[in-house]
Amino acid sequence: MITNYVLRDFKIHSNLNLQLGNITLLTGQNGMGKSSVIQSMLLLRQSYMGVFPMDGLNLKGDLADLGVANDVECHSCSDGLLNIQLTNDKENAEFEFVYDDTDGYETYLPATNKETQNKHFPECSLFTSDFQYISAFRFGPQKGYERDTNIVQLKKQISKTNGQCEFAIHFLNHFGNKIHCTPELLFDNQNNDLLSTQVQLWMQQVSPRVNINIEPNGNDFKLNYKFSREGNPMTEPMAAINVGYGVSYVLPIVIAVLSSSPGSLILIENPEAHIHPRAQAELMKLLMKAAKAGIQIIIETHSDHIVNGALVAIVNDPEYLQLVKAYYFERDERLHISKPCKLEILADGRISNPPVGFFDQIDIDMRTIMGF
Repeated sequence: MITNYVLRDFKIHSNLNLQLGNITLLTGQNGMGKSSVIQSMLLLRQSYMGVFPMDGLNLKGDLADLGVANDVECHSCSDGLLNIQLTNDKENAEFEFVYDDTDGYETYLPATNKETQNKHFPECSLFTSDFQYISAFRFGPQKGYERDTNIVQLKKQISKTNGQCEFAIHFLNHFGNKIHCTPELLFDNQNNDLLSTQVQLWMQQVSPRVNINIEPNGNDFKLNYKFSREGNPMTEPMAAINVGYGVSYVLPIVIAVLSSSPGSLILIENPEAHIHPRAQAELMKLLMKAAKAGIQIIIETHSDHIVNGALVAIVNDPEYLQLVKAYYFERDERLHISKPCKLEILADGRISNPPVGFFDQIDIDMRTIMGF
């Protein structure tokens, strides 16, 4: 598990130093550097997975395509070196890359010391199959979902390109009756721990009475939903494309979490997309259970319901207090560099001295509506 992450001279980040928890929340207004943190991790992973030993940083790949050196260099405070440090429970690993200042159009940054850097990689799920990335660009409902034996069955990934989760349905179809979920993640202490059953139960907390039906269809899969009705047979199957976007948007998150084991790493962007506030709260119950089970989750979010889900968990179980880290990202407007503010979470679930702008729009609106 990554306990500390340092990022220097990358996009809007001059000198970032984050303490990471079992679950880490990255919040703040748009353009403040939250996504850049996740992108830097993706660059490390795709460079390691693409070339071994890794002798440079690949800016153009399946997980992240960020352009050229000029696009990722922090021009406000640059010394010509991109530095990334990972610390886990056992060791510290440092990666350093050179911005070639000849023209700035390189898509690959060479390492400063290839021999030292390639001796070993930290024992970290960022570099193994115990990893999933779920981006803000993930697939919504589709007429058909792709099949890829290499990505799903061998590499155990639900995504190949940009965290789109294009293979989540193939993953669930293949592993649904093979993966036994971590006991701490079972819904309502159900005895059936199969992935397919638990995905169904947790999805019903997001969309009541929904039932998932996957049909292999040649080179792809069709996803249908049925809904149970009190005292009546289930509805006829409805193609995913004819059911609300939120159901399909949240499904890959539920699959990724329930199929993970302790020590895994999951990066999630905007888990709140297209789902109701109550569904966000239910999803956070699962994510917090996963964090307590030892699965590391890093979340970029713009939703107070996602943040509140973590705070509610702390109120209900004080053990969560030590597992949660949260940051509010601001920006130095003179230098145009990111300024993350670590939020101090108290045992009663409150945030001590929240910064101006931290999910305060509801207060601003209510003062206008109520007239005070």
